[in-house]
Amino acid sequence: MQPKEQRIKELLRERGLDGAIVSSPENFHHVIGFGGHQHIVSRQPGFTLAVMRADEQVPTHITTMDFEAATFELRAAGLGFVVDPYDTWVGLKTWPEIAEGVMLPDKERLVSSDDKLEKFVKNCDLADKKIGVEMDYLPVPYYNKLKEKFPEAKFENISDLFVYARSVKTAEEIQMFRDLCRIADHGFTQVSRMVGIGVSEKEMVDCFREDVIKSGFCVPSAWSMFSTGPSGSRLTIPENGVIKDGDVVKFDGGVNAEFDFYTTDTSRAWVVGNGDPVLLKLKDTLYEGQRRMIRAAKPGLPINELYHTAYDYVKERFPSYRRGHQGHSISMGPATAEAPYINATETRLLEPGMVLAMEVPCYITGVNGFNIEDMVLITETGCEVLTPNTPHYL
Repeated sequence: MQPKEQRIKELLRERGLDGAIVSSPENFHHVIGFGGHQHIVSRQPGFTLAVMRADEQVPTHITTMDFEAATFELRAAGLGFVVDPYDTWVGLKTWPEIAEGVMLPDKERLVSSDDKLEKFVKNCDLADKKIGVEMDYLPVPYYNKLKEKFPEAKFENISDLFVYARSVKTAEEIQMFRDLCRIADHGFTQVSRMVGIGVSEKEMVDCFREDVIKSGFCVPSAWSMFSTGPSGSRLTIPENGVIKDGDVVKFDGGVNAEFDFYTTDTSRAWVVGNGDPVLLKLKDTLYEGQRRMIRAAKPGLPINELYHTAYDYVKERFPSYRRGHQGHSISMGPATAEAPYINATETRLLEPGMVLAMEVPCYITGVNGFNIEDMVLITETGCEVLTPNTPHYL
């Protein structure tokens, strides 16, 4: 992925901030274009970090453990970043030490990630400036350490800045979503072909997982849910349910791009066999509400109008219907749903490059559950469904 460094710097300047400390694995990846292995695995602040000045002329400084430094130098070549690793317990050796018995002097003191952070903040002239930090990610002890280390700095939460920046995708990111959605869509289509009375939830999830893994490009989301009958009315992973005549079979799931963080979210709900006429009517209503949202979506439309397009249609036919949102933006995990949400209070206008999960769910406690959801790209003239192949009706 190409770095989004300049876009983040632009947003920092708009907020009157002098710079930022980028700490979370997903936002480090967003800014730099790639992530740190141990940082992604552990999610601990400091394993990898970036210090950036809002000034476009000042290079962004990044650090990672010495064991990963060569990887960073290769991946950052030509991008203009300053790569400066810290020392760890890994104990890297040179070839002369191993092959020839050369004894190099030990360092009097190992240089830590905190040392590099202090150096970077000084090099970027931020020690007494306004610095953006990710308060939604940082543990309290780490944030307190920042305040102690830089007592003259003024820290401001910029977690929402990154969410805002990620809400409109670049051409490269759009292609990533096309690829991910194509694979997820294929996997869900395979599930649709084997759904029937007597099929278990485990068989459905195994079918999806096996098909996605064959792609070699991504992996199934761990939270992907396949359910039947009453289990579809609650939040749960696949259990021991078996499809019965008249059941609603529901899935809600996606795929992850692993170390690239990008993720998807799609749902279907199928009435199998001789379903209750009320369930059939509800399914048709939810589906039509979602189709109306898709038909209405275009640049310049206020998001709350998109919400009412679906919500009002369903509520007119089922007056008890209640739903806080009808979908959400989606970009980089570990979270799947993020702002802007398609709700009654969001007045932001739709923009080309937004990728939204448009959903119209309804859950009936102890009976069945429905969710009708597709990944949708806002284009220059309207929108494009990125998950078009998995049928909404069997």
